[in-house]
Amino acid sequence: MDIRQYEGQYETQYEKRREEKHHADSRFPFNIYLCSIPQDFRMVPVHWHEEMELISVKKGSGQAILDLQPYPVEAGDLVVVFPGKLHGIRQKPGCAMEYENIIFRLDMLIPALPDRCSTEYLLPLLAGQGPSSYVCSCGQPEFPAVQELIGRLDQLSGSRPAGYELAVKGLFFALLFLILHGRQGDGGKGAEGRFQGKMKLVLKEVENRYDEPLTVKEMADMCGYSASHFMKFFRQQMGTSFVEYLNDYRLLMAARMLISTEETVTEIARLSGFDQPSYFNRLFRRKYGMTPSQYRQKGDRFLADDSKE
Repeated sequence: MDIRQYEGQYETQYEKRREEKHHADSRFPFNIYLCSIPQDFRMVPVHWHEEMELISVKKGSGQAILDLQPYPVEAGDLVVVFPGKLHGIRQKPGCAMEYENIIFRLDMLIPALPDRCSTEYLLPLLAGQGPSSYVCSCGQPEFPAVQELIGRLDQLSGSRPAGYELAVKGLFFALLFLILHGRQGDGGKGAEGRFQGKMKLVLKEVENRYDEPLTVKEMADMCGYSASHFMKFFRQQMGTSFVEYLNDYRLLMAARMLISTEETVTEIARLSGFDQPSYFNRLFRRKYGMTPSQYRQKGDRFLADDSKE
């Protein structure tokens, strides 16, 4: 059975259930997901994708990773992630955070006949030539207006009245104006660096092939480095070793499979890239503080409670 039918790109079971409630039409690639840390998961690994992502923090506090740099975030903040930019989310020790993911494709705003909006703003963003991703916080000039627009997006996403697509597009244009206004000079800071370009290749390879054998030498060859230099490079950029990151990613995928499939624990270990079930069980218990079977039981209880909403 192909495990990729059970997972979307960095998608939790919590998110999948909400997508079933408000399915995004492929002709209108926009959706909003509610998430929480650590109830749903403890972290979202550093990754990148072609969509633009807005992370609106509703309660609590945590940490956003933007272009491999950590930023503290709290209720009210909006994390702005431009297409193709490295980003992730971590739990802050002792803290919990509820947030909303607003994800959409910029090309949904591009008309068939190019105009100044697309050629001067949208296409450069899609090509990774825009400003750095950033955290929009209280005290910044655009913050009140941005918060108002996010609130209107929430309302539209909840009710989805006839013609809501027109209003959503208008709100996205207004948001982009507020976000980009005054940040055009940030292009140099946000330009894709040589190191981040190599890191994106490695992270995408992990995302696509985590269930296959992946070696340090293979990743080093991809970056044009020796094995020793790659290990040093990866630790400097990510704050952990490549093997630790790979195992952590595989465990995250395994945890999602445990509550979204009926595969055996042994099969899930294999599908998530672990050849030895005993090694998988040991790492899983170290990370989650319980056995895979106990995690599955806990997840089943959570989903049962969630279905009563």
